[in-house]
Amino acid sequence: MEQQSTYLVLEDLLNKFQLHQILGLSNKAHYEDGRNTATDVAKEVKNNLQMNTQSAEYMNIQQTLMTALNQNAIFRQAVFPLHVYPFLISKYKEGMEYGWHVDSPLMGNMMRTDVAMTIFLNDPTEYEGGELELQSPTGSMLYKLKKGDAVCYPCTQVHRVRKVTAGERHVAVTWVQSMIKTTEQRTLLFDMYTAIESLKNATPTQNSIQVLQQCHSNLLRMWY
Repeated sequence: MEQQSTYLVLEDLLNKFQLHQILGLSNKAHYEDGRNTATDVAKEVKNNLQMNTQSAEYMNIQQTLMTALNQNAIFRQAVFPLHVYPFLISKYKEGMEYGWHVDSPLMGNMMRTDVAMTIFLNDPTEYEGGELELQSPTGSMLYKLKKGDAVCYPCTQVHRVRKVTAGERHVAVTWVQSMIKTTEQRTLLFDMYTAIESLKNATPTQNSIQVLQQCHSNLLRMWY
């Protein structure tokens, strides 16, 4: 896990059983043109396949993914999820890509998108290319994680999926409306949470931990 919430990597978000279950369902599911769910300029740069969201396979995968999110304490402490948009289960075959774009600020029933998440569902050795590339203030960030890992990043940033040049890339993507609107506030709260957990392991005075916990709680009340 990267110890900051601007670009948060969640290692082993999905366990081996969940990954096996998802893979089995994916092999039986029907996929459609990914442009069906794109809007505006994104339709012109999106080239992938997405699982039919009305299928039984999709419903079971959605339940598995939401269970994994709900059980992950780091995700809750870093993202402060209020609403999670239904996952899109996507695959990229050879030659497919998703060009530079910005995610829609509102989705579904006018849900504000604050944080995007990509969960990698197959091993990076199974395909070439296909990196998630983010335009950050300090330059490009590339993510091609092992299966079961996820990355969360601000929806405000331009990003793309590089062209897959061999094999297939399988991912699940969603967007989150956070209880804490700004990236800076979420990062500060997560840094404080991480510091508190580190202090617990270092056995400092109980009073110092309580002061930090109080500050964390008060900031959360202020910004919620």
